Amino acid sequence: MVYRLYSVQQPCEHMIDVCDSANSLGSTAAPMAAEERYLQLPSDGSPRRATCKEVMRKLVPIIEWLPSYRWKENLLKDVASGVTLGCVLFAQSLAHAALSKVSLITGPYSCLLPPVLYSLFGTCVQASVGTGGLVALLTGEQLGQVSGGEERRTHASAIFTLEVGLVIGSMGVFQLAFLVRFLSKPALSGFITASAILIILSQVKPAIGLPKTDVGGILDIILMHPKEMDDVNPATIVFSICIWLFLHFAKRLKSMGSWLKVVAEFKEVVLLVMSALIASRIAEPFGIAVVGHVPEGFPALAWPLQTSDDWQLAKELFPGAVMLALVNFLSSFAAARKFAMKAGYQVVAVNELLALGAANVGGAMCGAVPTQIGLSRMGIASAIGVRSQLGANIFVACVIAVILLLLSPYIYYVPRCALNIIIILGASSLTEFNHAAWLWSLRSTRTRQRTYVVDYAVWWVAFLFTLYLGALKGILGAVVVSLVLIVYQVADPPITTLGYCEERGRWLNVKERKDTTQRLGILSFRPEGPLFYANVERMEEWLDEMEISASAEGKPLKSIILSAASLPFMDTSAVEALGMMLEAYRKRKIAFLIAHASGQPRQILLHVLGDYMPEGCLTTPWTVEECVQFLLQQNQENLQVPGESSGSSPALSAMLSPQVRSIPRVTSIPQQLAVDEEELDEHEDGKRLQIRPLRASAVFASSSNLLSLPVK
Repeated sequence: MVYRLYSVQQPCEHMIDVCDSANSLGSTAAPMAAEERYLQLPSDGSPRRATCKEVMRKLVPIIEWLPSYRWKENLLKDVASGVTLGCVLFAQSLAHAALSKVSLITGPYSCLLPPVLYSLFGTCVQASVGTGGLVALLTGEQLGQVSGGEERRTHASAIFTLEVGLVIGSMGVFQLAFLVRFLSKPALSGFITASAILIILSQVKPAIGLPKTDVGGILDIILMHPKEMDDVNPATIVFSICIWLFLHFAKRLKSMGSWLKVVAEFKEVVLLVMSALIASRIAEPFGIAVVGHVPEGFPALAWPLQTSDDWQLAKELFPGAVMLALVNFLSSFAAARKFAMKAGYQVVAVNELLALGAANVGGAMCGAVPTQIGLSRMGIASAIGVRSQLGANIFVACVIAVILLLLSPYIYYVPRCALNIIIILGASSLTEFNHAAWLWSLRSTRTRQRTYVVDYAVWWVAFLFTLYLGALKGILGAVVVSLVLIVYQVADPPITTLGYCEERGRWLNVKERKDTTQRLGILSFRPEGPLFYANVERMEEWLDEMEISASAEGKPLKSIILSAASLPFMDTSAVEALGMMLEAYRKRKIAFLIAHASGQPRQILLHVLGDYMPEGCLTTPWTVEECVQFLLQQNQENLQVPGESSGSSPALSAMLSPQVRSIPRVTSIPQQLAVDEEELDEHEDGKRLQIRPLRASAVFASSSNLLSLPVK
């Protein structure tokens, strides 16, 4: 849908074409009929209030794109896509239900209502909503703490899914999508990689035919209970190896004949059919475990919370539901945004939150496990050219409904080891060791090298936490580490020292440009980030270190220039600290100027410190070079040196005052550079005056008296 916005008075000069993101279906989607609607904006420039119809179109995008859907051109393609994704999702859902430690039929039940609800609110065309390996692992970890057997865990899964849906939906209603940003990419990558390894390890035990025991996972059995390995079923191992080989080499069939390509696309479905036929003959004599009886038909819709015991169970599961909701949205939205950017359209975070929340709340009514956007299925949807949410979700739910109605009895002989191998291969694609290698490769860069080292360490912390403490504690540890990383970065921001580049006529980073020079007696620096109560003290410490170092080298500072070009925000604590610094530098006869101030920092600096800055320094504002020229002018006026002005081309030889070689080495700024308080204190009616204007400080700094201060 194309909206054309224009002003009533100037309809031709102020036209803006806005493409609705819900209908921008990307490169794989056929273009829909564009309908132009003219929304009249008030001529006075005030924002126009959206109508109820427009709000509904924004919240429920299907109202917008479905009437414009080209049925003749896209229906056949979407039906074919829905059949493919439905068959794949049905096979995966059985495996994910086993990973979630609930009854297997819960997996297909989870793929009936959630995809339909997502299609109403979602904005990603290729998104295939259903069960997922990562969410299934976290769900199984939480439900594993519920006592009472598989039936009670299955009931608890509906309560757990309801809580996940309510949390995600509430994030959408209150627009809290920013919360997931506290989990950094390195922390999330390490967590996902370790979770994939945990998924693989959890499936090895049933894949080799070990009976269900309470002695732990495969590693616990090998290290602590080696005698349990005597119960391994050789027939199950052979069957699992054959299944793994089939799935592994089926991907290569896409480049062969047309019918082999169909086998490759439906490899999970072909696997279940073939393995069920074989298992029907050999499962019983060789002791190969099968799925068993699967109920026919649809689940009964019911509200999960019925009794006081259910409410108590909900209270116990709620902390895990909050964490799972964050991980669910973060992984789903990342996958949706990845494919949307590839296809050339945008997804809306608020809509995705509402869609995933509605999908999980609706799924809870069917007794479902939590659902997410499947990354692997999105790849399939993109490859086969899905055209709309009809092919990605609605037709998928219809296919699963048909399978439940007609084919449920034929699932009896599906071997469980086939489901285990499907999960193992799916989880192996989630590992992101390449991201850790990329972080390590950045160590050779010269810009803020320690940041990359910290990110690399965060990756391994999240990885090891998840691997040794479990998925939930691992994600909590990853969140804590990410928050610590944020605090570290804002509390200790990079500070760049600037030097003058003759070639470009600008003040640039001295570490990046070797052709820069620093004026003798002038320190120009730029904080790379906001300046507020948590890091302003660190800037003061850095300035003290630079001042002591310059004095120790016999080149005392006479002026300091703060470039606010990279300063997006300042709080009152930082401004107050700057005011105290002005007074301290005045006592030490050092001028302090601020350059490139803009936005919020300029407004607050102008209001609080405007009287102590030269005229035009903050109002214009000045550049670093203009600050230097001001200091040079003050120096010439104070020394009364005849001759031409220094001009606009500063040379290194143009110094503020002659240097004295016999300046002693200093060890402490206050003791060596402070001026006697009696010389600075002035009284008027018995009260001490406030901070002197900087113009006076600049005169002090530019004078040669600084070099004649007595050394105690």
